[in-house]
Amino acid sequence: MSLLDSIRRALARQDGPGVAAALEQAITAHEAGRLEEAQRCYEAILRRDPRNASALHLLGLIAHQRGDQTAALKYINRAIAIDSGVALFYFNLGNVLVALEEFEPAAAAFSRALQLGPERFDAWFNLGKAEAQRSRGREAIVAFRHAFELDKSSEAARHELARALIAQADQPPGDMLGYDEGIALLADHWQFAPDPLASRLALAHALESRDRWSEAAEHYTSIIEARRDTAPAHWGLGNCYNRLGRMDEAVSCYRAALELDPEDANIASSLVAGLIYDENCTPQAVFEAHRRWGERYAARHYPRAPAPIPAPDRQRRLRVGYLSPDFHRHPVTALFLPVIERHDPAAVEIFCYHNFPGADAVTERVRRAAHQWREVASLDDAALAARIQADDIDILVDLSGHTSHQRLLALARRPAPLQVSWLGYFATTGVESVDYFITDSYSSPPGQDRYFVEKLVRLPDTRFCYQPTHAMPEPNELPASTAGQVTFGCFNNLAKLGPRVLSLWAKILAAVPDSVLYLQAVGLSDSANRERFLALAERCGIPADRVELWPFVPIEHAAFAYHDVDIALDPYPFGGGMTSFEALWMGVPIVTLEQKLIAGRQTTSMLANLGLGELIAQDEQAYVAIAGALARDRARLADLRQTLRERFAASPLADYAKFTRALESAYRRMWHTLLAGGPKEPLDL
Repeated sequence: MSLLDSIRRALARQDGPGVAAALEQAITAHEAGRLEEAQRCYEAILRRDPRNASALHLLGLIAHQRGDQTAALKYINRAIAIDSGVALFYFNLGNVLVALEEFEPAAAAFSRALQLGPERFDAWFNLGKAEAQRSRGREAIVAFRHAFELDKSSEAARHELARALIAQADQPPGDMLGYDEGIALLADHWQFAPDPLASRLALAHALESRDRWSEAAEHYTSIIEARRDTAPAHWGLGNCYNRLGRMDEAVSCYRAALELDPEDANIASSLVAGLIYDENCTPQAVFEAHRRWGERYAARHYPRAPAPIPAPDRQRRLRVGYLSPDFHRHPVTALFLPVIERHDPAAVEIFCYHNFPGADAVTERVRRAAHQWREVASLDDAALAARIQADDIDILVDLSGHTSHQRLLALARRPAPLQVSWLGYFATTGVESVDYFITDSYSSPPGQDRYFVEKLVRLPDTRFCYQPTHAMPEPNELPASTAGQVTFGCFNNLAKLGPRVLSLWAKILAAVPDSVLYLQAVGLSDSANRERFLALAERCGIPADRVELWPFVPIEHAAFAYHDVDIALDPYPFGGGMTSFEALWMGVPIVTLEQKLIAGRQTTSMLANLGLGELIAQDEQAYVAIAGALARDRARLADLRQTLRERFAASPLADYAKFTRALESAYRRMWHTLLAGGPKEPLDL
């Protein structure tokens, strides 16, 4: 039934026989597209009866069809003022308001139409679209669900419901069931959607979000084959390849997405962050890519004058702001939280800028440790910078760099007199208004400064500490003593395990015949990818019967896997961080290949702090030799198994109190340098 058929049936009953006949004639012309004739008929009815609500409403509908929404609004509101009990009047009022992009009153109009006629499919459907435009995802889902229940054959309702479910699932804390229902609605129907490309993109995104990366990649690939100019598909495919450990392909996808959408700073961040994993990208190339990011995206926001400096007071309490999207259960916050819980409240006042719309129990713990808490995920970069500036922050510390939910364009506006990068990123930001990068002498030895636009601040021992969770078990006996073979292991994500790393590990396995390799990563939960990775390992010289691939396990159980590992192997050029801490705490020694950039020197710093420099190789030949010699020295392995935890606990790596005092001292040194008015220089504490 057409809309005008609905109007004929609904409105002819509202008027007397004579008017009904005139309306029928007018509606017939209206339905045939003879709008001028229909308009004359409606106007004739109004000359006889100026308060005829039906004719006023239909004049409004003609104005709406012609694009004159102001006139449409006037006529339909006059009709409602005369007769407020007709659902159709409110329905078309809602459509006019949508055309005017006034979505809140439009939603109210559709809701009133449904109060008067609750079984109207089109009112439920249009209400859903209005609520979606208002970013009221839950309300949109309710409306689209009603519409779909009224007409299960409607592909439009099916696809709007699915996309609303997926969009809502994207909002933390995230409802995984929303992704699952969206996938179920779209899996066999995306091609029947009014907009198949949009629905297939939504399906691919939902699959990606449910860690079904191979399936998502297939959809993204097909979208690209059909429409190569779809930047979100290239970006999504890059993200899937990233999680699957196919970093060369991921970087290529990011480049393609950026070529299509060169102004998207987030795509550009994905690209520069991806280069850190690239086995063939030189340190200078990594630096240049980050510097270009700063020049292209951040420089346009640099203020003409630096942020104002408060009245000089060398010893006053400093206002330190920490900005992060990771104030929840996340490796960054696991390393960071013990610091702010130990900050001296007389020395620093802590502001936490929470750049994520969800929360968990860890979020609440960070909130309690902070002196001031700010929810900033909904703020754009300019508003975030204004919020930080209004708080009179002295030192702003960014904890995320170019990772997801980056806010470097807020830092580009220099909302604080001093700005610092620390902990959550492993290269320069490339942003000139970020003044310092916090590191240590092992992570950043002399000569590393040339890879940073920031000035390096080298803390005395380490750039971060480690506090084990209560879930960490005690070390067990050396597995090799009962298994009769040495087990090497690596629990880093697959993005770090490229062909060069695997080929080097093949040489270690060849040098230690009675050995196997255990790998555990979230990317191995994907069955198709597990087969792909196993084939890659075989091409790199690792026999299938000498490698075991384990899928992701929850953090509460992950450490138990080290009970089966004798020696950990650190990948490169991006080495382990939290995984290295966990291995060492579990009594598992790590062999690492020293790299130039900080991303490949995290384990180097840990081993140096533990007095285990002999496990740091300077070249690939030494890496193989060290791993082989350690594997053959069962007594040494057994001793490390029993003593590493005690050694770790007594080292700077576990001394959060000392570390926090050193960090506060660094902040004070930065502040004094600023007050002195001299140029920023590297600081060695």
